Amino acid sequence: MDDLEKTTEEQPILNDDGFEAAEAPVAVVTSAKKTEPRTDATEKRAENARAEAKKASRPRVKPLKKKEHWALKITLISFPLTIFVTFLSDLVGSGSIVVIALLLLFLVLANVLFDGIGVAVTACDPAPLASMAARKIHGAKIALKLVKNAEKVSNICSDVIGDIFGIVSGTCSLLIVLKILRFTSETYQQLLTIMISGVVGALTIGGKAYMKNVAISNSRNFVLFIARILAVFNREERKNKNDAKRNKNAR
Repeated sequence: MDDLEKTTEEQPILNDDGFEAAEAPVAVVTSAKKTEPRTDATEKRAENARAEAKKASRPRVKPLKKKEHWALKITLISFPLTIFVTFLSDLVGSGSIVVIALLLLFLVLANVLFDGIGVAVTACDPAPLASMAARKIHGAKIALKLVKNAEKVSNICSDVIGDIFGIVSGTCSLLIVLKILRFTSETYQQLLTIMISGVVGALTIGGKAYMKNVAISNSRNFVLFIARILAVFNREERKNKNDAKRNKNAR
């Protein structure tokens, strides 16, 4: 039995030189990981990604902005307004030269004033007005609304009213020339037209330059002044003003 046990013992492996051979390295074979099958959630994600890619590749149709709506509205409003003002100037044209001259002066001054309003609301800082409106100072709430809608207010005052008054003032200048020609010869017609147009243009341009300087340097006071004039036609502002007077008298 001992012999059998000896014979069953492992015998070392010898190489050609008679030395014990080193064990051969055992190659470790790693099994490749099996890819997991796609679930319904991953398929849905892939479909959503493809759908989003298709939407991004399509040209987007931009909706009509409020600014474009405003441009259309102001164009439609300007047409009847211009006709109405021109009609009034024609009615005044049948009067005396003094009435036409007064109308021309009013148009020039109004053109300068409204241009200053458009500049003031654009240059004004809304933060002080918001603080004044919170303290319920007379006219501050309307002034804040004007500043918040500065683009529209500037467009109405500087462009719409300014251009309409400029056109009508040109018509009034021509009417004044025609009135003067009744008392003078026609040889002075061209000279009179040039002189009156030059005076009207100089007054308008110089007045606008001066008013813009005032409107920019005193924008808050300028806007408050205009807002307090508009507050006369606002029921809420009138009520707040009356309440403030009552509280002041009660003290």
